[in-house]
Amino acid sequence: MSETGQFGAVLQLHAKPGQRDELLRILGHYADTLDGEPGTTLFTAAADAADVDLVWVWEEFVDEAAVRDHFAHDFFRALQLELADLLTGPAAVRPLAPVVRRTNPGVTAE
Repeated sequence: MSETGQFGAVLQLHAKPGQRDELLRILGHYADTLDGEPGTTLFTAAADAADVDLVWVWEEFVDEAAVRDHFAHDFFRALQLELADLLTGPAAVRPLAPVVRRTNPGVTAE
């Protein structure tokens, strides 16, 4: 358990060959819907620089109830259906308990 009571997870998604861009597009669209999941505090998707078919996702939630709500939410269920044909298999998920999180307000990416 983290000192803050927050919950997080790292997911490893293996796209079928040639499908990573589509996978990232769908994850980007999903990120745009997170206002409908008030307990989700962070969603990040990243392309792996060393593997053209690998995508990493980092998610954080305010508490355990928010994690349950996330899995029950229509947005999440729709995402699972969209991803099914793009992935080689189920995502590898590593639940984590965020302890330290900081963004640098003085640095912005353009």
